Amino acid sequence: MLLLNIARISPEHSLEALKRWEEVGCMECPEGVKVINQWIDAGGSRVFTLYDVESIEAYMAYNFPFMDLCEVEVFPVIESGTLKKLAEEQIKALSGLA
Repeated sequence: MLLLNIARISPEHSLEALKRWEEVGCMECPEGVKVINQWIDAGGSRVFTLYDVESIEAYMAYNFPFMDLCEVEVFPVIESGTLKKLAEEQIKALSGLA
């Protein structure tokens, strides 16, 4: 499952978050978690990470070290091509019901 994580780092925690990020960055992802890519906004206050995870528990274990320093939003996401195919299939199925 793809998860988009948006972590907002408050200015008073930015140095500690960077320090911890360096420490955690040296660790391998736990089994069931793969970081697809990561971006930081130009102001440096938000980190966007796309994960491929096998479970929510694996995702949470990987992100737990930052929970006290960041406000985190997480969303399940789907690739646009996959959504298009799913929508076409559903429209086709619904049109057969009419």
